[in-house]
Amino acid sequence: MTNSNSGARQAPNRDKRPTPARLADRVGSIRLRTLGMIGVGGLAILVVGLIVSLAFLRPDERASAPAAAPPTAPLVADASGRPQPGPTPASPPVAEAQAQSRFGLNAQKLLDEMRTHNPDILDADALKLVQVGDANLARNQANLTADDPQIRDQVRAAFPNATDEQLTTMTRCTAEYVEREWARLHNTTPPDSDDHGG
Repeated sequence: MTNSNSGARQAPNRDKRPTPARLADRVGSIRLRTLGMIGVGGLAILVVGLIVSLAFLRPDERASAPAAAPPTAPLVADASGRPQPGPTPASPPVAEAQAQSRFGLNAQKLLDEMRTHNPDILDADALKLVQVGDANLARNQANLTADDPQIRDQVRAAFPNATDEQLTTMTRCTAEYVEREWARLHNTTPPDSDDHGG
């Protein structure tokens, strides 16, 4: 006797248990080594995530650093040869110009000297004035004329829009200031008390 269904395909066995029970069986069949690998992988991901989050949460060093103090004037010697700090101007461009002077020029005094005769000089011009002053101190001359051609050419190059009257005044002021600074550096008396002509 033959079964009429003997040649037919049989349906796969379906597990009729509820889903949580089937899931529990599958979890139970996972090997201990597989669980260890999953744990190590998860731990590695956790460590990398922690490092990345700390990198982004770290405060910016530039933002947390205290504001830098404005540059101070180089030390200069008093009459007895002891170093004395020059005053630090309040204006950052003037303080920066003063800090860059090779001979310790007081940029604020040089700027004030110019302003007594040329009120259009700005704090931002202090570096130009210090550079002209340094260049002429480097000449190592104790006595300069009020219309020194080298100083006049340097002032003209630094201030191309200056009028002839301004160039004349700025040349005289620079010559007088450089003479005073040369005398200070060499512990002597300036040769001229006033190059302004009165």
